[in-house]
Amino acid sequence: MDSKRFTGREGRLISASEAQELTIPHQKRERYFTDKGENYVKAEFFGIHTFNELIKLHGDNCVGFRVYYGLRDEEEDDDTKTKKAKKPTPRLVLVPVDADGKDIIRTAQLGGLKDMPDSGEAMTGGPLCPRQC
Repeated sequence: MDSKRFTGREGRLISASEAQELTIPHQKRERYFTDKGENYVKAEFFGIHTFNELIKLHGDNCVGFRVYYGLRDEEEDDDTKTKKAKKPTPRLVLVPVDADGKDIIRTAQLGGLKDMPDSGEAMTGGPLCPRQC
């Protein structure tokens, strides 16, 4: 079986109208998520300097990123409440990928031993919209 190698040119640029066609249906589901007791996330921001640090860590081995959808409990998105409960909150996790299409996360490949240092091998935790946008 011949596996296709990644080149770093995967994905495509799209117009603003196509971006809206993709994002508006999700944005219209805000009430659906909040009615389920989850935090609604419209977007997550990642800074260019953080991207550059991640790329520098992996050097030429990194030809791109795989974006995983994640979920973790975070304080509810309601500034009017003094006591905030933890609610499921969608989060993105960006993982460097090599030319063979493999995630480049050494600690995960080694079994993630508890005493291993946290070396910033992936990225998450950007400011969320609508909270911080």
